[in-house]
Amino acid sequence: MTELLFEYDHLLIHSEYRTPEVHSHLASHLMIALEGSLECEIGGEVSENTGVCIASDAAHTVYSQTGDMLLYLFDTTSSLSDALSEKYLRGRRFCVLDSTLVNDLREIWKSETAAQADMKMLERCGLLRTASSEKDERITAVLEYLRGIQTVPEDIMEQLCRTACLSQSRLSHLFREQVGISLHRYLALDKMKKGYICYKSCGSITEAAMTAGFDSPSHFAATCKRMFGISFSEIMKS
Repeated sequence: MTELLFEYDHLLIHSEYRTPEVHSHLASHLMIALEGSLECEIGGEVSENTGVCIASDAAHTVYSQTGDMLLYLFDTTSSLSDALSEKYLRGRRFCVLDSTLVNDLREIWKSETAAQADMKMLERCGLLRTASSEKDERITAVLEYLRGIQTVPEDIMEQLCRTACLSQSRLSHLFREQVGISLHRYLALDKMKKGYICYKSCGSITEAAMTAGFDSPSHFAATCKRMFGISFSEIMKS
């Protein structure tokens, strides 16, 4: 049974999540197999392990042949992503997790509700102790503005420029400098995230797609496939 937990700066998926296509997207990852091992292909390197961290934009596919897996997707602007990079990745595309840590995470998941396990697992991984990097107050204002709206409209760039009191070219340059990704690509991820959050409350892919700002449900589905390597309907299936 697929479970999804939506939080302000991350997404936790419990699913079979079998054999997604090789893909890359903005979120950084932490994955563990709840049973058996993971089959991983990351940046052309193939390995088998029980848990792995993967950097944002690294081409990969990871799946479990024998059981369910837990998948964390961290917003690249969050302190969780900062901590993952500093503690585990350290400039690398991926990092295999210690088996003792994986076993501890498995036990936490088995003994707690999803929300309780989420916080305990993040703490066990040491991801709650690193403060996020200080950002320019104009970029902070832009991020707060995006977090406060349900829909990413067609004129979002004009709205963000007014919020930051910057031209579009200057805002785009400063955003990439501060956040590490282009504003255009971040908006694509934010729209996808808003679609997930809306679906959680309404249960309708059509309503979620239109509320988040997609042209159609098919556009929503195609974006999900491109960004996460698996369709939205596949994620939601038991």
